[in-house]
Amino acid sequence: MKKLLLATSLILMIGSNLEAQEIDSRLLEKYKKSEIKKMIAENPAEYQFEINALNRGMFISEIPTEKGKDIVFDGEIKLNLEKQHTYLSIGKEILDRYQYFKIKGTTKMVVIQPRIFLDPTILNK
Repeated sequence: MKKLLLATSLILMIGSNLEAQEIDSRLLEKYKKSEIKKMIAENPAEYQFEINALNRGMFISEIPTEKGKDIVFDGEIKLNLEKQHTYLSIGKEILDRYQYFKIKGTTKMVVIQPRIFLDPTILNK
């Protein structure tokens, strides 16, 4: 009887924990809440990729000026450098290659990393 109660309690705790799992609001720029919940339930690896990409997928740096460090830009974007940004908030996607965008009116650029560096399922193959 104790084992049955323990098992039932454990199942309820796990179920309520999954239900209470916070949705990262940054994903709402790309997905509906229902799509995020479905991703968490059916494809947790993709959800973890998305969170990892939001946390590490892009960064801002100075444009290199050293000889031989010529960068081919994918475009130019206007960006408020005082705000926090993700690849989603600037309207970009994670691709299979690096992406470089000059930030208009500055000597800075946005770098978006390729999927292979952000997806642990690819790295572990």
